[in-house]
Amino acid sequence: MTSGHPEFIGLYTSALQAYLESPGEATLEEAYELGREALAQETSVLEMVSLHCEALDQVLSHMSSGENLRGALKSAQRFLIESLTPYEMTISGYRETNAALQATEERYRDLFENANDIIFTTDSEGRLTSINRAGEEITGYYRDEPPPIPSDVVALENFEQAVRLFDQLMAGGTPITHEFLIIAKDGHPVTVEVSARPILHEGKPVGVQGIARDITERKRAEQALHRLNEALEDRAKHIAHELHDEASQLLVSVHIALDGLAHNLQPSGQQTIKDIKELIEQIEAELRHLSHELRPTILDDLGLLPAVEFLAQGVSKRFGIPISVEGNTNGRLSPQAEVALYRIAQEALNNTTRHAKAKHAWIRLERESDKVRLTIADDGVGFDVQSVLGQKGRPGLGLIGMRERLIPLQGECMISSSPGKGTEISVLVPSEGEDAYSYPSR
Repeated sequence: MTSGHPEFIGLYTSALQAYLESPGEATLEEAYELGREALAQETSVLEMVSLHCEALDQVLSHMSSGENLRGALKSAQRFLIESLTPYEMTISGYRETNAALQATEERYRDLFENANDIIFTTDSEGRLTSINRAGEEITGYYRDEPPPIPSDVVALENFEQAVRLFDQLMAGGTPITHEFLIIAKDGHPVTVEVSARPILHEGKPVGVQGIARDITERKRAEQALHRLNEALEDRAKHIAHELHDEASQLLVSVHIALDGLAHNLQPSGQQTIKDIKELIEQIEAELRHLSHELRPTILDDLGLLPAVEFLAQGVSKRFGIPISVEGNTNGRLSPQAEVALYRIAQEALNNTTRHAKAKHAWIRLERESDKVRLTIADDGVGFDVQSVLGQKGRPGLGLIGMRERLIPLQGECMISSSPGKGTEISVLVPSEGEDAYSYPSR
């Protein structure tokens, strides 16, 4: 039933007449309820005024000339005002909501314009529809210019992947976070970390909104750290070669010299030479172990698991701690990943033997989808992780170095320990990369 319906007009006329005959809160409340009903039926204010005039005309037509016309008009005015109260309340609420929305929009606009990261939106074709001031400064593309086509912005080597991720978002996929190389308008490259999600309208994706953070300097720092690690590995390889080859040759020469000397000595002197040669053999064995731990050729030749097994055997033999090694990587990793994981295992075992007072240690390698996890655990005394990492000027048991080795690989390091509860270090790195290659494990 609408307010223009004869039945509604009849109800309004009856309520108005009742109020004019007996003004009071009960009959005035009826005007308020009729106003609410009219508002719910989307009757306009002008229609309500017109309806009131029609009802008032009918009521006055039945009044005798001797009745108080002026009083009736004032009462009718109060009745109209009461029936329009729901409209006033709605309009006031709308004004307050609109003011709040406007304030929110202003705050959003302020954040949008003054953010240090690129904030952008695109249409369903991937064309930019908005970009903030930081985006203009970083990319060189401005809002008052025609938007660039996506292939001009995303670097060629990342374009296919960017299209695939964009299609996933437009198909209603979950938000993504990914690194891309983009090309600014003047041609210089910018590395950004993009977090994006679909824009939905009536439940359907109509575009993409996202935030892109300029991580060019961070990537340069990662590359510098990567080059430093490579330089250290090259140096370790050189020292290992010197220990294994040059020092071994010198010790062989000492063996020969001692053999020549032994022929001219008495039996007691020959026994002394024999004892010296046994010590030299022990030195040779120790040098071989040091050489392998500095840069094991088994890591380059056979891969991570055999190298970790060899490392564990050597540590277990020297320190008398049983070390279990299990799992597999199901193929070779990139050289950078293998070296990083080997060094982390080496540092973790070093901590176990020096600090943990452990009776047993465990190492596990396992592939998880497109990543590989290395876990090193012991049953030692443990430590307070936050306290150790927070000690400035101290090595922190090599934990910071472990994390720094993972930065160029986009890896993760989780350290779990507490006093008396042992320690577990879990490292996760991508199993593939630019330098990864396929090679069967042992």
